[in-house]
Amino acid sequence: VIILTARILSNEDLERCNRGVASILGKGLFSASETLNHIESALGRHNTLGGATRQLVRQAMAYIHSHFTESLAREEIAEKIGISPDYLTDCFRQELGITPITYIRRYRVRQACELLRNTNQSITEIAMNVGFSESAHFSHTFLREMGVTPRAYRLNGKE
Repeated sequence: VIILTARILSNEDLERCNRGVASILGKGLFSASETLNHIESALGRHNTLGGATRQLVRQAMAYIHSHFTESLAREEIAEKIGISPDYLTDCFRQELGITPITYIRRYRVRQACELLRNTNQSITEIAMNVGFSESAHFSHTFLREMGVTPRAYRLNGKE
């Protein structure tokens, strides 16, 4: 089973998914080719190490989803789930094909997309609400991830 969701999953949701689910992908966090790679990888995985790695990544994802508005470092995430920062990065690369920091960045941008579509908050307020400390850095990151500025995204409703 592969789950593609736009919903924020809690620790409890992720725990329930640990049985029988090969992969959980956040809608809009991965390109089409990355999604296909995840599916191929999930279909090819049949060992216990993959299961343990998958569970660690899900724990890290749950922590990220709960704390994305705060300043997050991979050291902090790794400490919370009881592994080294380098092993955390290895697990993310193995399971998702990206680093934890890339996952955090994409997750924040996707949360910003929701706020841009559904609120009248300023770009600066949205930047702060999704965990960026500077509006300029947020705008640059948003442009790199989405291909348009936050303002253009809001005006065009582009996704």
